[in-house]
Amino acid sequence: MTIKVEIHIPEHVIITADDAKVVITRKGIRSFANRGQNGDQTIPLTNIIGVDFKKAGVTAGQINFITAAGNQTTGGLGALPGFAHGAYNKANNVVFRGGSNNKDMEKLKTFVENNMGPKESQAQATDTADEIAKFKKLLDDGTITQEEFDAKKKQLLGL
Repeated sequence: MTIKVEIHIPEHVIITADDAKVVITRKGIRSFANRGQNGDQTIPLTNIIGVDFKKAGVTAGQINFITAAGNQTTGGLGALPGFAHGAYNKANNVVFRGGSNNKDMEKLKTFVENNMGPKESQAQATDTADEIAKFKKLLDDGTITQEEFDAKKKQLLGL
């Protein structure tokens, strides 16, 4: 499944999300002036740990894709102190106006939240590797025998 949301005000931004990534495409002079850059930014869903969302109403709405690495800052006018309360200096943040965008942005938020973070197989592989390392330490310490280690390793690997 792919979700695509296009925002025209205050910047021209296209956000596309699929099963693997979120791509933020910034276009036009306003994006360049606010952020000092245009082009695509790709965020793998496995790197996203949270989504901050604020609906547009009287004030602008925002969606921010939070990663474990933090939020890179951008250049342009958005990096100046006090400019739009810093909303434009966050690379993973998209500002939008008009309540008509709320429904699409909420759908995007829900999709990303349902698909973000490490996949089960990745987390399971990490857990298995950690368990094997623990048993290897027990083997090295002489607490268990080589045969016990080999048996446990085969069990953990499903062999």
